[in-house]
Amino acid sequence: MSSVLLERGRARTRWRRWLYGGLGAAAAVGLLAVLGVLIPLDWVTTLSAVFMYILLAEGWNILGGYAGYLNFGMVTFFGVGAYTAGVLCTQYNVHPLLTIPLAGIMATVVALLVGVPALRLRGVYFAILTLIISFLTQVLVTNLDITGGASGIYMPSLPFDPFTNEQIFYYAFLGLMLLAVLLAFIIEHSRFGYALVAIREDEDPAEILGVRTTWLKTQALLLGAFLAGVAGAIYAFHTSYIEPQGTFSLDISIDVVLMSLVGGLGTWQGPVIGVPLMLVTAQVLRILAGELPFFGSTIPPEFDRVVFGIILILVALLAPYGVMGLVRRVRGRRLTV
Repeated sequence: MSSVLLERGRARTRWRRWLYGGLGAAAAVGLLAVLGVLIPLDWVTTLSAVFMYILLAEGWNILGGYAGYLNFGMVTFFGVGAYTAGVLCTQYNVHPLLTIPLAGIMATVVALLVGVPALRLRGVYFAILTLIISFLTQVLVTNLDITGGASGIYMPSLPFDPFTNEQIFYYAFLGLMLLAVLLAFIIEHSRFGYALVAIREDEDPAEILGVRTTWLKTQALLLGAFLAGVAGAIYAFHTSYIEPQGTFSLDISIDVVLMSLVGGLGTWQGPVIGVPLMLVTAQVLRILAGELPFFGSTIPPEFDRVVFGIILILVALLAPYGVMGLVRRVRGRRLTV
C-alpha cells in the first residue's frame, strides 16, 4: 500500500514539474516574441545572435554533449550552409526561402562524406581532425571561382527598412532556435539520447551490449550538421555578405563549444543558459567599456575573448559541470534535506 502511495506521489510531482515547466516555457516564448517589437535595434541584433548561437550549440550538443565527441568542425557545416545559399541565390536565381533547406541538406551531405569517416577516431584525434577539416574547407572555398574566392559573395537584401529587416531575422532565428531546443529536449528523453550518453560514458562496453554506436554517432553528426547549415544560410542573408575568413572562422566553433561547456554539456538547457550568459554579458561589458576614457568609442576585437575567458575560468572553478551541473547539485541537496 505504501509503495502505491509513494508511486502516486512521484507521479504527481512529475506532472507538476512538467506543468510548471511548460507554463514557464510558454511565458518565456511569449516574452521573446513581444520583445522583438519593443526593444531598440541594437538589442534586436544582439538577441538574433543569441538565438543563432543557441541553434548552433544545440546542434553541436547532440554529438559533443550527449555522445562526448569534442567537435571543432561545426563551423564547416555552418559555412557550407552559408555558401550554398549564396551560390544558389546569386548564380542560379533560386528563391532565398528555398535555399535555406537546401543549405541544410548540403551541410548534411558534407557531414556524411567527411565527418562520418572522422568518427572512426576518438578523443583528441577526432577533435584535431575536425579542426583540420575546417581549415581545409576554408582554403577550398577561398580558391574556388564559384564561391567568389577571397572576395566572397554579396547577398540580396530585403526591401525593407533596417529595423524591419532585423525583426524578420530576429523571428526567423527565434523560430529555428525553439525547434532546435525542442529537438534536444526530445532526444534527451528518448532511447536515442540514452544510447548517446552510454557512448559518452564508455563506448566499448556500450557496443558490446548491443548499442549501434557507429550508426548513432552518424545520426547525431548529421542532425547537428543540418541545423548548422540552416543557421549558416539565414546568417548569409542576415549579413548580406559572406567571405571565407569570417564565415569559416574558427572562433565560431570555439564559441559554440565554450557556450555549451558553460551552460552544461549533455543537457538541452545548457546552450539556453550558456549562450545568453556569455553573449549578453559581453555586450553589456562592451557598452560599459565604451564609456571608459581609455577605451573611447573603439572596443578592441580581443575584448570578447577576454570576457569569455573570465567567464570560463569562473565556471571551471565554481561549477566544473556547467551551470546546469551546479543547479542539479543544489537540487539534489534540497531533496536530501
